[in-house]
Amino acid sequence: MRWWFIAAFAWGFAEATVFFIVPDLLLTASIVMLGFMRGIRLAGVSAIGAVIGGLVMYWWGAQDVEAALGLVRSVPLIADDLLVRVAAEMRTDHWPINLFMGALTGAPFKIYAVEAGNLAINPVFFALAAFGARLARFMLAIGLTAIGVAVARRLGLARLVPYGLAAVWAGIYGLYVYVRLSA
Repeated sequence: MRWWFIAAFAWGFAEATVFFIVPDLLLTASIVMLGFMRGIRLAGVSAIGAVIGGLVMYWWGAQDVEAALGLVRSVPLIADDLLVRVAAEMRTDHWPINLFMGALTGAPFKIYAVEAGNLAINPVFFALAAFGARLARFMLAIGLTAIGVAVARRLGLARLVPYGLAAVWAGIYGLYVYVRLSA
């Protein structure tokens, strides 16, 4: 179990900085393998890792926004359209709402973190909003997975759940790649 927590924290941190596969993948797998309550705890740990990674990107954005954005641009599927969109979203009074919505619309958290630092948004407020945004998205993913697992078990299809989960993630990433390459 300890390794699950380490992986959840590290994946949250990595995805907030340079990694491009969301921790939701690990978290939804944990629902299948460990159960809902452990998945919730792992989501909290992953959100903490994401906030710490986000604060690293925040700091870098405050120090040298061009260098930080240069690294972000090197992450697969991140292009200037996302950078421009997030920069505009962070310049509004509604940036916390935009941070939550970005988690649902495919805008990487790392961009929000760099822009928050660049704009000198209060780091405590940013960290609190970031924790809420990351945890809400993670909880949505594991909640939907838990429902899917329960339905599959009720239908006597529990043995097919790992394949179904893999198919769902392949579909999500396939759609995301298609949309990003079409942008």
